[in-house]
Amino acid sequence: MLSSRLILGHLNRQLAILALPFILAACATPQQAPNAPASEPATTPSAPNIGATSPTQDALIEAERKELDREDEQTRKARAEREKNLHLKLVQTMIEQDNAYAALAHLDAYDQKWGSDRQSKQLRADSLRKTSQLDQAELVYKSLLSGQGQQKSGPVWYGLGKVAIERGDLKTAAIRLEKSIQADPLNINAYSDLGLVYLLEGQKEPAYNTLMKANQLASGDAKIMANLALWGLVFDDFNMAMDIADRLQWSDNTRNQVMSQANSIKRRLDAKGNPQ
Repeated sequence: MLSSRLILGHLNRQLAILALPFILAACATPQQAPNAPASEPATTPSAPNIGATSPTQDALIEAERKELDREDEQTRKARAEREKNLHLKLVQTMIEQDNAYAALAHLDAYDQKWGSDRQSKQLRADSLRKTSQLDQAELVYKSLLSGQGQQKSGPVWYGLGKVAIERGDLKTAAIRLEKSIQADPLNINAYSDLGLVYLLEGQKEPAYNTLMKANQLASGDAKIMANLALWGLVFDDFNMAMDIADRLQWSDNTRNQVMSQANSIKRRLDAKGNPQ
């Protein structure tokens, strides 16, 4: 019996030791009243998202970005247009200074960078004519006539007229220069060249009237006045010829050269049977 009591006592002490943590845990846990609603978990206030934008703000930002892109594109186009114009002006200056071969090289570079356009083709045709590449020049000129209005065809017909003069085909030259003047009534060079063609063909009145238009439009250009002096010598108006020679202060050598040209034209007209 004694040993049984001792064993039972020992077991009770072990059970009490094992139960103690559960009792302490139960005491530490708050009791919830029956049928009480479960409490919601506590929430911590979140910091505002400073990077967020509203749909309206997004639209405004996108519109502003597109506007800046458009401005940049317009700036690029304007800069490119200025560069193209400067390049073509350089080519035009080269042609005027009789550097047509250099002009052709620059036109090759222009076409390679920008692609050929109407203005560069016109300058190419002029350069080819200036370098006596007449067949190629005529092809380029004629390509510019297709699909173009009359106003833009003036310089083209003028170039074609000059090609015909270079070939000695004065009748074709007259037709083309007349078309140039019809398209561009203020083309001084066309009047001057057409007047000279009329003169070489022995057309006294048309030559005089056309050269006078050129002279008055150009306000006394020395080259045009020289052609008028030549007209006076060919058609025996010596007073006008001498007056022009004095105004231009021609040397004796220049006077003799112009007189020689006039005599050559008169012999040619006599050979053709043209009345003077």
